[in-house]
Amino acid sequence: MKTLTQFLSISALAITSSLAQNRGKQHKSSDAPFLTPKEAVAKMSIPEGFDVSIYTSEPHIGEPIAFTFDAKGRVWVVENYNYVNRRSHKNEQLSRIQIFEDTDSDGVFDTKKLFHDKITFASGIAIGHGGVYLGAPPNLVFIPDANGDDVPDAEPEVLLDGWGMQDRHETLNSFIWGPDGWLYGCQGVFTHSLIGKPGAPKDDRLYLDAGIWRFHPETRDFEVFARGLSNPWGFDFNDLGHGFATCCVIPHLFHIVQGGIYHKQSRPNLNPYTYAPIQTIRDHTHLSAHGGARFYLADTFPSEHRDHLFMCNIHEHAVLTDYMEPNGSTYIGRHGSDFLPTNDLAWVGFSLEIGPDGGVYILDWHDTDICGNAINFPKSGRIYRIMPKNAKRIARPNIPSLTDLELCQLQNHPNDWFVRQARTELHHRTISGKLDRKAVHKALDEFFVSSKTSPKRLRALWAQHVTKRFSKNAEEKLIQLLSHSDQHVRAWAIQLLSEDKTPPSSIKSILQKLAQSDPSPTVRLYLAAAVPRLPLEYRFPILNALSQRSEDIDDPKLPRMIWFALEPLVTEHPEQALALAAQTKIPFLTESVARRMISGSPQSH
Repeated sequence: MKTLTQFLSISALAITSSLAQNRGKQHKSSDAPFLTPKEAVAKMSIPEGFDVSIYTSEPHIGEPIAFTFDAKGRVWVVENYNYVNRRSHKNEQLSRIQIFEDTDSDGVFDTKKLFHDKITFASGIAIGHGGVYLGAPPNLVFIPDANGDDVPDAEPEVLLDGWGMQDRHETLNSFIWGPDGWLYGCQGVFTHSLIGKPGAPKDDRLYLDAGIWRFHPETRDFEVFARGLSNPWGFDFNDLGHGFATCCVIPHLFHIVQGGIYHKQSRPNLNPYTYAPIQTIRDHTHLSAHGGARFYLADTFPSEHRDHLFMCNIHEHAVLTDYMEPNGSTYIGRHGSDFLPTNDLAWVGFSLEIGPDGGVYILDWHDTDICGNAINFPKSGRIYRIMPKNAKRIARPNIPSLTDLELCQLQNHPNDWFVRQARTELHHRTISGKLDRKAVHKALDEFFVSSKTSPKRLRALWAQHVTKRFSKNAEEKLIQLLSHSDQHVRAWAIQLLSEDKTPPSSIKSILQKLAQSDPSPTVRLYLAAAVPRLPLEYRFPILNALSQRSEDIDDPKLPRMIWFALEPLVTEHPEQALALAAQTKIPFLTESVARRMISGSPQSH
């Protein structure tokens, strides 16, 4: 017995030493033993007051690359059995989508069913608008299921093609519905895509080698929302609708603004005249790499966790949190906590979700090769749920069964999961012509007026937008919000008015006045972001006014965003650009205009 005890003690010490050595440095692989899901949970350093349950794991799932919740609170898992390594995959229909349901809300699935298994490689998923949006490079496809019976109505429809697969670790991923009704996603730097509708010529396609993209479910427009970064595999919006991406290799956290050009790993920015890409907002370092990003906007965890960004770190093998501190037009990302070290070198968490129960759900690819260069633990994978102990079990939700007005009422729910799901359903009913718009708009108008905080007002505003409260014959109500006392309402009114690139002529002078005198750096940031989407006659008046705001000289974003909007105009309108450069109070703009003028005629970028 003494010999056995000594052996176990020595073995435990060796494992602990190996873990500490690897966790404290960058590493691509390890010789960690395969732990069963129960053994893995037993090794986790679970924070006091919390439990971790095994929602699902092998043999029920394998190679899980993406997951999401549907409007009934069920988990849809994409299993990529085609993946071999970053440079190759099996060219057969091996991958699948399964649906898991936790009927009694105990954090462990009770039933499962197969939705689709005729897939050759997949990387991202979103549910909504009568079906499934699936990243299946080289395509973004839609699998219709209009009646919600969990049986595809037809073969997948290719919405966009041209997504690259040079690095199968960095293709389209991290799908999420934005507050504006667009589907957002990420792509990494070592994959080169030329994206467009099927059959579109090269000139009608958009090149992307790193950044954030978006697709509209009704108009089917596709846009590059922001360029740069490394291999972002996590994107979310806080409760003010500000986007944040998590990255690997380069600093891990970025505040994403429409039209922004960001620090980029290894490769030059597509536009050679960027000069000063936007940098990280983090003030601390973690080991690379990060995956997944969800703000905790529910009420099940203790209140100190609300507004914290939960993310996975595959090199530290832990769930971490950061919190955002306002800093001019942007934020500083402060370290929150090492929330849950897993103490398992084969734990590869790179995606997470907040559930209808307020739990944090974590996807674990589970392999000793954490950089995707090989599969050492084939057909493994887990989804865990982190939940406070003794949390009350919820009744299972069924968002599609609710009335229009009940969906409106959910915009005031303390768990943003319900807010987002209800907004997506309202949007779908609007597009489908099944919404009682008059009643819905009345309810949302009342909610907006009665709301006392920016997040609540914005919830009302976003729901108004997706239900077409501000359609062409009712734009005046949105224009009026440009003078609202809430800076975030003013900012979002700017974005929504410039959304389709044909703003009403009456806002030209209003936007110029906001650029001249609005006290909010957030409003000025949204103005700079909107400029490229506005008619030419709007642009210089706004840019000239923004360039006079000396208080923004040292802002981490505003001078750059003003430059990104101004740069395409410099060689086409040199006299106006030189006049701005001569009069601006922001030296970076003077320097950048001069550099751009010397560079000569525009290059194709």
